[in-house]
Amino acid sequence: MNIVFWDIDGTLVRTGKAGLFAFQSAIAELGFRQPELHRIQAAGMTDYSIAAQIIAAVTGRQAQHEEITALTARYEELLPEHLARHEGKVMPSVREILPALHAHGVHSLLLTGNSRRGAELKMKKFGLAGYFDFDRSAFCEHSSTRDDVARRALESVKALAATEPARVFVIGDTPNDVRCGKQIGAYTIGVATGTFTETELALHAPWWVTEQLPGAADFLNKIAQPSPVCYGEIDAT
Repeated sequence: MNIVFWDIDGTLVRTGKAGLFAFQSAIAELGFRQPELHRIQAAGMTDYSIAAQIIAAVTGRQAQHEEITALTARYEELLPEHLARHEGKVMPSVREILPALHAHGVHSLLLTGNSRRGAELKMKKFGLAGYFDFDRSAFCEHSSTRDDVARRALESVKALAATEPARVFVIGDTPNDVRCGKQIGAYTIGVATGTFTETELALHAPWWVTEQLPGAADFLNKIAQPSPVCYGEIDAT
């Protein structure tokens, strides 16, 4: 069994920073001053971590859990408007690879810092939602750390591959994606279509690093190379 976990922002799509602009609108509605968005670390972060950073930036103190959940909920409500307003795009080869994986019986799941609602909205916007099992995917729900998301992904692996060997891949554009993948013992793929270069991603020793994803045939050939691994333990290296 092959299972491929995908990051969203910078890996599958770019949204023209629609998410950050939605957060900006949401924080204004809650009565705070506007944050300096260039100071907010978004790449590889969870929605709850981004919300916490924004609240801390505009209040000068640590964000409270209730504030984080309220800001994230309003962000989700405003996100469709900003996705429609800001130009985005699907990353190279994604529209070719996803149907090819489906045709070959590969499970495509999401391992993302987005909330489930945010992920669904982004995937629907770009016509990619039908390729993913959202119930088995791993989202940031009420967590500020990617480690929690990785643990959810591992539970999905155990459920899907309970009785047979599995090859598990995690694809992302940031060092955090590589780290998450290693934490669950996956083959990690660093793709330099986000804010990190190939050289920067290579420093974190992913199984494969590439400037952008190749065509579907080459991608399928690449993930066919490893020997099957039975995923029962977390590889924390």
